[in-house]
Amino acid sequence: MVASIPIKNIEEIELIKDLYRKKNQLQELLMFTLAINTGLGVLELLNLKVKDIKGKHYLSVGKQKSVPLNNEIIQLVEEFAENKKLSEPLFQNSKGNKLGRTAVFYDFKDICIELGLNEKYSVASWRKTFAYHYYEKYKDISYLMWLFNQHSVNIAFKFIDVEENMNLRFKEGVCL
Repeated sequence: MVASIPIKNIEEIELIKDLYRKKNQLQELLMFTLAINTGLGVLELLNLKVKDIKGKHYLSVGKQKSVPLNNEIIQLVEEFAENKKLSEPLFQNSKGNKLGRTAVFYDFKDICIELGLNEKYSVASWRKTFAYHYYEKYKDISYLMWLFNQHSVNIAFKFIDVEENMNLRFKEGVCL
């Protein structure tokens, strides 16, 4: 099996979102958007209940993880969860049960195939997409290591598909 890679191209991300909208797949759009903007894994997403996210600006997962929700996510939640009970699973199958990860995997693969996108994209790409874009914006590898419970800078860089020579980070000017 080929390892998944992050979706580095913003236009590809928008293509995926647009196709979900076109197909009226609001649930899948919310799940994808939530994952790529928070770094939450598929199992964490599938365990969410409506009460965990509806009307909130931060999402708490576990005891230590709290992530901000952007305006796009807040709007999607309002639209998607408008008529849902707070105790319901946020993401459900047609029978009203918690959605399974296999269904999510195949649905996303179908979207990527339909769009002619990289075969290395999978639901595992979602977290990596968040991590890649977070790193590109903030260059904060230590936060990503903490978030994804990684114990090595090299593992973190491999996870986000970035090759960075840390030796080039040394700055002149330290003069004690």
